[in-house]
Amino acid sequence: MNLRKLLPIAIFTLSAFTGNSQIMGTREPFADVAIKAGGSFQTLSGAPVKAAPGWVAGISVRKPLYKFGARAELLAIHTRYKTKFPASLYSLYTPGMDTVSKGDFEVLYGALPLLIDYRLNNSLKVLAGAQLSYILNIKDKNGVYTSLYGDDAFIKISDFSLVAGLELNVAKNVDVAFRLVKGATDVNNSKYYLVPKAWTTTGLQVTASYKIL
Repeated sequence: MNLRKLLPIAIFTLSAFTGNSQIMGTREPFADVAIKAGGSFQTLSGAPVKAAPGWVAGISVRKPLYKFGARAELLAIHTRYKTKFPASLYSLYTPGMDTVSKGDFEVLYGALPLLIDYRLNNSLKVLAGAQLSYILNIKDKNGVYTSLYGDDAFIKISDFSLVAGLELNVAKNVDVAFRLVKGATDVNNSKYYLVPKAWTTTGLQVTASYKIL
């Protein structure tokens, strides 16, 4: 899987946010730039899976607009999904099928959140917006799903989500953020015979960011 669909959007958006302006003969940053990292917990609502905590890391570019701010981010999000029961439980039984092992997937997403924030006071902001996610890599860790169904296309490659959260300034150039990310599209791409319903992503992120510009 590749970045061809996500990278052009990300490069154009971040480039637009990070341009410089000429002010009284000096060049000042057009926007604030920060690096960020933290923990992520993302699950698949409606899917027969359990999720394990993962991580999130990336870059954020924010343009202040009085009490408001517009920001674009480019993130890598790692998560892991494991089926609650043996993978074969969801299929038509065939002789020789592994009826013990569970499906186990490791997924790396590239995500492009586009957000608006509002400053409540000098320390606290609320934010909301949307996020486009794209699977950069998916790994069937034990090969069970792939051996049963022929490929590792367990979930759809792209996802559109809504985002809401809080951001707290805790020190000079340092912010801590809490963010809920709720998928708005069906990502079920499995071949499970007994699980035809829609799946949506639900994620919680806790991150720290450091402003570098």
